[in-house]
Formats: sequence, structure tokens, C-alpha cells
Amino acid sequence: MNTLSIVDKLNYSQYLIYGQSSGDSLLGFEMDANIFFCCKENNVGCDFIYQERHDDANCMLTLYCKFANNISYQQIADYLEERWLQYVCYREFEKHYIEVVNDQLIFYYVTRSSHGLGVTGKIVAT
Repeated sequence: MNTLSIVDKLNYSQYLIYGQSSGDSLLGFEMDANIFFCCKENNVGCDFIYQERHDDANCMLTLYCKFANNISYQQIADYLEERWLQYVCYREFEKHYIEVVNDQLIFYYVTRSSHGLGVTGKIVAT
């Protein structure tokens, strides 16, 4: 039996109707994500580990971060969602999906602006 993972089902590139961010635009998004999700001034013990760029239109950027051991998946999800909506995503459009797989919380996202900026990716939190 061949089953599709949620990543296979999330065709987030379909929402990048104005184009994909690249170069300095993508670098700026990476920096914002790193600062707003994993800065030291957070109350959930979130530390940046590393990030990766991909040549996949459905997942252009992956951010890996580690949370304090006493933080629940629900607290991580609430924290990432609040930061995403308040500070990181573009105001014109955003969509996200959260799941827990193999002791990791994965926050999938897509966001776009009408100015040719659009990013897909995920945050892997442990």
C-alpha cells in the first residue's frame, strides 16, 4: 500500500501566484524567521539550530530549532503560530499546517505578497 505523507499532500507552491522569493528577498525572510522564532528573548526556551534552503517550490526553506524539555507540543504550536501570524508572514496571504511526527513538531507554511514575494517551508521543532 502506497500512502502519501502530509508533505506530499501540501501543494503550497500553488499559492505562489506572484512568484517565489529569491536572493536578498529570501535572505531577508530567513533572517526575520530566525529572529522572531528563535531569538533569545522568548519565553519558551527556543534556540536556533540551523536552516536549509531547498530547490523544492513546496518547501523552499527549513528552519530547525530546539525547545526546552518542559515545553509541550501544544505550547510549541501556539508559540510558533502566534509568532508566524504576528511577525513573520506576509499580510496579503498565509496558510499553515501543524503536525507532530516522530517526536518533532512540524510547522508547514506558505506566505505571499502581491509584490512578487512568496515563500514556502517548514519549521522543525524538537
